[in-house]
Amino acid sequence: MANKGIDIGEVERERAEGPNGVNYLLAIAIDEYQHCPLLYNCVQDARRLIDVLSTQYQFEKQHIFTLFNEQATEHAIIDSFKKMVGLIQPQDNLLILFSGHGEYEEAIDEGYWIPVDAPLGYTNEYIANSRIVKYIKAIHSHHTFLIVDSCFSGSLFSTRSLGQHADTSRLDQIPSRWLLTAGRNELVSDGKPGSHSPFADNVIYFLENNPEPSLSVASLIDKVVNAVIHNARQTPRGEPLQDVGHRGGQFYFYRKGAVPNQKAAVSAPAENTSAPPPSPRPNYKKYILAAIAALVVTAMMVWFANRQEARAQVAKMEQASNRQLPLSPQLRYDSLLTTGIELAKLALTQEQYQEACNLLDQALQWAESNGLDSERAERGLRECRKMLTEAQAEKTDQTQEQPPGPKLPPADDYTTLLTRGKSLFQEGKFSAAGQVLEEALKINPNGREARAYLQKCREELDWEKAERSAVEEAYRSYLKNYPNGTYAEDAKRRIAALYRYELYFTTALKTDNQLTINFGKGKPPFDVTITYLATGAQIRKTVPDTRPLEVSLSQFNSDAGKHMVEIIVRDHNFKAKGQKMPLLK
Repeated sequence: MANKGIDIGEVERERAEGPNGVNYLLAIAIDEYQHCPLLYNCVQDARRLIDVLSTQYQFEKQHIFTLFNEQATEHAIIDSFKKMVGLIQPQDNLLILFSGHGEYEEAIDEGYWIPVDAPLGYTNEYIANSRIVKYIKAIHSHHTFLIVDSCFSGSLFSTRSLGQHADTSRLDQIPSRWLLTAGRNELVSDGKPGSHSPFADNVIYFLENNPEPSLSVASLIDKVVNAVIHNARQTPRGEPLQDVGHRGGQFYFYRKGAVPNQKAAVSAPAENTSAPPPSPRPNYKKYILAAIAALVVTAMMVWFANRQEARAQVAKMEQASNRQLPLSPQLRYDSLLTTGIELAKLALTQEQYQEACNLLDQALQWAESNGLDSERAERGLRECRKMLTEAQAEKTDQTQEQPPGPKLPPADDYTTLLTRGKSLFQEGKFSAAGQVLEEALKINPNGREARAYLQKCREELDWEKAERSAVEEAYRSYLKNYPNGTYAEDAKRRIAALYRYELYFTTALKTDNQLTINFGKGKPPFDVTITYLATGAQIRKTVPDTRPLEVSLSQFNSDAGKHMVEIIVRDHNFKAKGQKMPLLK
C-alpha cells in the first residue's frame, strides 16, 4: 500500500486489465492538524476500512493510496486528484474517503475539506466542495463513490434529491457517482479516543459483517443511515451526485472470489438523472405456481385431517409465520448486538453491565445457531464481562481491603473513623473511604471534615464512571454535579474532542468602541468573556443563538498599560477560541 503519495508511472506498469477494470481507493485522513484541534480516530478509521476492503473485498493493496496526517496538505490532496484524472480508465471504479475537519461558509453556500496545514479560518487555503466536484466530473470512471466523515459534509450535495434508489444487480452495469456523508450541514462526532467515529464504525461494521457475495452502495447507505441516527446525534446522507456523470447505476462491493457482473458497455446511454431506473417487473409466474401449490397442500390437509386438527394446524402455522416476519436472522443479530454494546457503554451499575452481557450473550448464541459471523459479539461480550468484573470488584472493594479483625473502629470513635477514611482516600480506595466516612457522619452529623472528604470520594467515583463510559452524557452529568470540580476542565476538553469542528467568530469595532461579535461556527449558547488587560476588568455575556452580539467597551478607560482587550468565546460543546484587539482612542 502506498503511503507517500502516488507514483503514477509505477501504478500504470502494475495495471492488470480485466473486463471489470480495477477498484482504486484514495484514503485521506487527518488527526494531527497543525492549526486546528486534534482529532483522535480519523487515521484509525481509514486504516480499518482499508483492512476490510483489501482482505474481504476486491481491492488490491497496490491500488490503494493514502494521505495521512502530515502528508495530507492542500497541495498533496489536489495533486492526488489530478493523478486520478490521468490514471482512472472508463472501466475502473474509484472509492474516495476523507476523514477530518470540515467547514461551511454560509454567506456563499460553500463547504470545505480542511487540509492538515491550513491556517484556521483561511478558507482560501481550504479545499472547496465545488473544486472537488469538478475533479469528480473529470475522472472518467465507471463508478465513483465518496465517503466523507467530516462536519458539514452534506454541503457536497446539490439541493435536489434523486429520490429512492433501486437495488438490482443490473445497476452495476450502469455508470454511477454516489456520495455518503457523516451528516448533513451539521456538526458530527469524532467518537471517543481509541475507538471509531459513530459514522465510520457503522460503515466498517456493515462491510465487515455482510453475509452476501456483494453489497450495493444503496444497501450500505440504508444500513448506515438507519444505524447512526439511532445511536448518534447526527444524520448521515447518501445519494447520487448531480451533474458529474451519474447515469443511474450503483457501485457494488464484491467479496473476494465473487464474480462481478460483466459490464455490457463501458458507458451507458444517458438516462433521466432525476430518478434512478425503475425496478425490474416482478416475476408473477413463480407467485402463481406457489399459490397453486399452497392450495393443493391445503386441500390435502383438509382431506386427511378433521376440521379441528386442520384449524389447529393453520393457527400454528400462522403463529410461526408471525414470529418469523419481524426480523431476519442477520437483522435480529444486529439489533441484539447494537443494543448490548450501547447499554455496556452507558452502564454505571453492576446490574446494567449484567443486562448488557446477557444481550451480547443472546447475540452470540443467535449468531452461532444461524451460521452468522459471531466475532464482534464475542469481542463485545469479552469487554462487557471485563467491565462487569471491575464493577463487582469495586462493590466488594472495602471487604477485600480491610485487615483481619474488626472492619470498623468502635462506633463511638468519630476521630478514628475520620482518620481511617482520609487514609483510604489518599490510597485511592474511594469506595471503601466513602463507607467509613458515612459511618463517621452517623456519629457526628456535623462533622465538616468528614462531609468534605465524603464529597471528594463521591466525585472521584463519579469521574471514574465517566471515564469508563467515555460518552458525552457521562461527562455532562459529572459537570452538572460538580461544575467547579477537580476534573471539570478535563470533562470539558473530552466533550470538545468528541466534535470535528472548530469554533469561529469575527469581530468589528466602531469608533465609539462599540464591539460587534459575529458567530460563524459553533453550537449555541455562547459564553463570551471580554477582559480589559490593563486592569483585569471583565464583561461577561451569554448569547443564546448565533445572532450578532453588540457590547459597548467604553467602560474600559485607563491610562495604565496598553489599551488591549482579550475576547474569549466558548460554545455549548466547550469549543473555545480567543482573540486580542486594541481599543480605539
